[in-house]
Amino acid sequence: MIFEAGPRTPLVELTPSSCLIRGECYPENISEWSEPVLKTLEESLSQDQSAFTVDIELYYFNSSSAKFLFDFFEFLEESAEGGKAITINWRYRAEDDTMQEAGEDFEEDLTACTYNMVQVEDESE
Repeated sequence: MIFEAGPRTPLVELTPSSCLIRGECYPENISEWSEPVLKTLEESLSQDQSAFTVDIELYYFNSSSAKFLFDFFEFLEESAEGGKAITINWRYRAEDDTMQEAGEDFEEDLTACTYNMVQVEDESE
C-alpha cells in the first residue's frame, strides 16, 4: 500500500514486513490523513511475518503530527511486546538537530522495539 506524498504529507509505503515514511508531515486534518495509515499498519502487522522494519525520515512535522507519531510508535511497541520483532530506523540529516532531538525523544518511550538513530547524507548536497 502506498500513500503518495502530498504538499503537506509524507510518502508512506506499507508492506507486510516494512513501513517507510519520508517527507514533511503537517496535514490540515491529521485524523483524516492518519486513520487510513494506522489501519493499514495494523493490517500489515497482523500478517504472519516474524519481523517488521520501519524507516522514518521526516524533514518537518507539526504538533498534531507528533501526536500521530506517538500513537504510531505506541502501536509498534505493543506489537513488539506481543512478540513481533520490530526495528525502527529514525533517519535524520546531519545538520538537522531538530529531527535528531525528536528521534531521541521518541526513542525514550520505546523498550520492546529495536530503535536506531541513523544519520543520512543530505541528497541535495
